[in-house]
Amino acid sequence: MQFLSCTVMFAGVNAQAMACLRDVLSMRGLDLRSVPDAAAVFSSFDEVLPDLVVVPETLPDMAATRLCQHLRLNAATRGMPVVVLLSARDPAREHELLDRGADACFCMEDDPVILLFRICALLREYGADAAEREGVSFRQPTISVVTAPGGALWSWPGLRDLPARARGQQAVSADGALVDMFRRNGQKAQLVDDPDRLDLAGNGSGGGTPPDCVVVDLTCPAFEGLALARTVAAFRRRTRQCVRVMGVMEKSADSAEKIRIAFEAGVDDLVDTDIRPDLFLARVAALVRRKSLQDEVQREEAHMESARARAALADALRRVNADLAAANRKLIDAQAKLVQSAKMASLGELAAGIAHEFNNPLAFVLAHESTAKRSVAQALQAIRLGDTQQAEAALAKGGERLASSFVGLSRLRDLVVSLRRFSRLEEGEFRRLDVPEAIGMVLTLLAPKLGEEIEVECQLEAPPELVCQAALVNQVVMNIVSNAADAILEKREVNRRAEGGAQPSKDRILLQSSLQPREGREGNDYVLRICDTGPGVPDALQERVFEPFFTTKPVGSGTGLGLATAYGVVQAHGGSIVITRSESLGGACFTIRVPYRAAEERRGENVA
Repeated sequence: MQFLSCTVMFAGVNAQAMACLRDVLSMRGLDLRSVPDAAAVFSSFDEVLPDLVVVPETLPDMAATRLCQHLRLNAATRGMPVVVLLSARDPAREHELLDRGADACFCMEDDPVILLFRICALLREYGADAAEREGVSFRQPTISVVTAPGGALWSWPGLRDLPARARGQQAVSADGALVDMFRRNGQKAQLVDDPDRLDLAGNGSGGGTPPDCVVVDLTCPAFEGLALARTVAAFRRRTRQCVRVMGVMEKSADSAEKIRIAFEAGVDDLVDTDIRPDLFLARVAALVRRKSLQDEVQREEAHMESARARAALADALRRVNADLAAANRKLIDAQAKLVQSAKMASLGELAAGIAHEFNNPLAFVLAHESTAKRSVAQALQAIRLGDTQQAEAALAKGGERLASSFVGLSRLRDLVVSLRRFSRLEEGEFRRLDVPEAIGMVLTLLAPKLGEEIEVECQLEAPPELVCQAALVNQVVMNIVSNAADAILEKREVNRRAEGGAQPSKDRILLQSSLQPREGREGNDYVLRICDTGPGVPDALQERVFEPFFTTKPVGSGTGLGLATAYGVVQAHGGSIVITRSESLGGACFTIRVPYRAAEERRGENVA
C-alpha cells in the first residue's frame, strides 16, 4: 500500500518519538512534516492541509482534545484523522481521547508497524471524501477584543491567574495577555482600542479577516460599548453574517437592568469580570462554535440554491435548444419552399422554350405518322400483287420514318425525366449527388434558351460525387447559367442594333469544377466556377444582386429571387459565392465554394 501524495503532520512530538516512527512511515511513501505546537498546525493550514495529524496527549500550547475540537468545527478539517500518541497504556485515558474527537490512539511501547497500518487505514477512508473537501479552506476562528485603558477588561483581574508564557518568560501586559490567552486556545485574536477601527467585513488594507466573535468591554469610558453592540447587530442583519457579540461588564446591584439593555442592544452572551479565564474561553468558544455551524448551514443553503439555479438554467437551456431546433426546422422548411417556388418560377420563365422543345419532336412524329401509314398500305398492296421488291422498299421507308419518330420521342422522354427530377421536393436534404449528371439535366432544360448562339463548355475536374443539397445544382447553377444566357442574348441584341446585324458566330458559357485547399482550415473546398462572355456585372451591383427582389431585368422579366435563393443555398452549405470579372472570357464569373464531402454522413442528414 503506497500513499505517495499523502502528508502526515506531527505536532509537538518530541525528537525521540519522531526518530522511532520516521523510518517506518517514510519507507511507505508518506510525506512527513513536523511543527512545534498547535498554533503552528493552524498556521500551516494556510499553505496546505495535511491528510493526517499525529499529536501527543498534551501539546506545548493546548491539550490534544482541544485541538480535536477546533478541527471538528471547520468543514475543511472536520474529517481529518487525528492520532494521539500515548506514553503508556491507559484504557481510561484512551477512552476519553476517543470520546472527545481523536480517531486513534497509539502507545509508544507498541511496534511502529502497527501505527503504520492504522495510519494507512485512516488515510484510505479519508481519501474517499476528497471530492467533498475540494474548494473548502480552513480558517482559524478570529476574536476581536474591543477595550482600552480604563476599561474593566483592560485591567481584568483574571489575567493574573494565567500561567506565565512558555520558556520562562514573564507575564506580559494586559493587552498582550488577552491576545495570548485566545491564541493558546487555538484562536486568532486582535485587540482593538478604537471601535472605529473594528473591521467587521475583513476588508482592511492588510487583507484582514472578519471576526467570528467581538468581545466588547461595556465598562470602558473611552467608547460607548452598547452603541458598538448595536452597530455589530445592524451589520449582522444587513449582511446576514453570524458575527457573535460577547459583552463584559462589572457586577453591580442594578445588573439585571443592565443585562436587559445589553441583550436588547444585540449582545449574544454576557459575563462579568469575576469569571474564571477558562470558563470565559469556553463561553467564547461556544459562541464561535454556534457561529461556525450557522455559517456552514448558510453555505449549504447557498450550494443548494446554486444547484437549483443551475438546474433551472439547464432546463431553460433545454427549452431554448428545443425552440432553436424547431425554428431551424421551420427555417429549413421555409428554405425548401422558397427553393421550390424559385424552381417553379424558373420553369415558368422557361415554359415557352420547353413548349417549343416539345413541339418540334412532336410535330416531327406527327408528320412522319402519315408517311408511315402510306408505306404500310403500299407494302400491303404490293404483297397482294405479288411484287415483293416493291413491298420491301415500302416497308424500309416506313421503318426509317418510325426510327426518326423514335428519336423525337426519346427527346420528349428526356425532357419529361429532367422536368420530373428538377421539380422534386427533396432540395433541402443532403445526399450524394452526381454533379456532372445534375449539370447535364440543367443544361437540357436550358437548351431552348441557349439555342444555337450560346455554346456551353464543361471542364469538370473535381470528383463527380458530392454530398450536398440537390438545389446546389438545380437552383444555383441553373439560375446563374440562365442569367448568363439572358445577359448574353441582351448584349447580342444591343450589338445587332448598333452594328447593323453583324454578330460573332457564338458566345460561350464555361462551367469548371475543381478541388482546392480550404483557406485557413483543414480539408478541401468543392469549387464551381461559371464564366461567360456577357457584359459582366458592374462593381456597384456585385453585392446587391444577391438581395431578394433585386433585378436588372425589365419589369415582368424576372422575380429577383434567383440569385437570392442561390445565395441562401450556398450559405446553408457553409460556403460562399462571389462575383468577379472573367479574365479569359471578359464577362461575369461566379465562384461557388462549399466544403467538400463525398462519402461521409453528417448527423441529422440523409445521405442516399
